[in-house]
Amino acid sequence: ETSLDATTIILSRLEASAAQMRNVMEEISEDDLIFQAGPEDNPIGWLTWHMTRYEDLVISHISDRPQVWIEEGWHERFDRPATPGDTGAGHNIEQAKTFRATKEALIGYAAATRLKTKRCLIELTHFNLDAGVDDFGRGAKFTVGELLGRFFGDRISHVGQIC
Repeated sequence: ETSLDATTIILSRLEASAAQMRNVMEEISEDDLIFQAGPEDNPIGWLTWHMTRYEDLVISHISDRPQVWIEEGWHERFDRPATPGDTGAGHNIEQAKTFRATKEALIGYAAATRLKTKRCLIELTHFNLDAGVDDFGRGAKFTVGELLGRFFGDRISHVGQIC
């Protein structure tokens, strides 16, 4: 008999949401990436990019590994600067509406980021989850576990919006 640990559960849920996103990406067109459900809603392409950027940022932050956004040159494929903190958080609706990306770039960046995420999460221990990290220079302190919780909440919300 095997018992589940936090890492197994987390990786299982991430894979489930990744499968949902793969299904979405298979079903939509390039034009659908700029679709907005309402005039103040973020487009699918922007949401997908933002969700992946936040994952890349959080996992880099807790693992001291470089962001694949910069290290692997994904920023160039999106024709964006190599700004480590630009995840789309704080973008206004006009910035989100004018964001453009291809399905190929979104899918590729998500896959590269997820590979790094899996490697990092496999290495986490209970002790690591209790370790303190800063809130990206905003003056607050969190544990790794709390920051991962924020990441999962963000991801669940955005996958739901996209679906």
